[in-house]
Amino acid sequence: MRRDVFFLAALALLISAPLSAQEDRAAEFVYEAYYAVDMGETEEWNRQYLEYSVPILSQLVEEGVIEGFNQMQHQTGGDDYNYRFVIRTFDWASINVFWREYISRLTEATPADEWAASSGSVIMHRDEIWDIDDMDWGEDSDEISHMYASTFRVNFQDMADWNESWDSLMRPALDAAVDEGLLLGWVKLGHNTGGPHNAKVLYFVDDWDKIDDFFQSAFASMGTDEDAMMRFAGMMQAHDDDIWVPISADVM
Repeated sequence: MRRDVFFLAALALLISAPLSAQEDRAAEFVYEAYYAVDMGETEEWNRQYLEYSVPILSQLVEEGVIEGFNQMQHQTGGDDYNYRFVIRTFDWASINVFWREYISRLTEATPADEWAASSGSVIMHRDEIWDIDDMDWGEDSDEISHMYASTFRVNFQDMADWNESWDSLMRPALDAAVDEGLLLGWVKLGHNTGGPHNAKVLYFVDDWDKIDDFFQSAFASMGTDEDAMMRFAGMMQAHDDDIWVPISADVM
């Protein structure tokens, strides 16, 4: 098993810093922007993203402003939003640099009428920033078909204990799932800014049917210590699950 930085390939840094200075750094933050787009406008939203946004975002990766990006469309679950746009960055300051450069270039590249239509199709949006806590990836992590996102609200005073329990209960099960090919990889995120939850785990698969197979296998292996599982679950106030489908090739 390897701890792959494929997915953390050059996440964000001040534009003025030389790109070579980032080559040995791993991304520290994930910036998530969620959008509720009018369902009648999703085809146009996807077209504009692929035609106008992706070339600009790719340039910003090449320039070392961000490490990576993706956009996913909601498929299943209780989220109020149908798009999840993500950038991965090295530090907090680079987030502001990214948005300044991205919006400036995007408004210049997009025809005014299309920009107005795209902006008008957004019903609501929210932003969240997460710390990248941990991850594991297999060999075929570029073949993602679906991302399963589990988001938790953990009692604040129990956060340290919850993380320790996660390491002892869940991490071995997830690593085993990567070894067995049930998961392409997983990422654990810790809350930094925005949103009602304070922990998140992302699971990546190359086939829809593997989602159920993974959870059956994981819960079977974790359930051997019932007391530990009850303590782990008792530290959580709530959790949400959603399944997303990538629009662009990058992940997380």
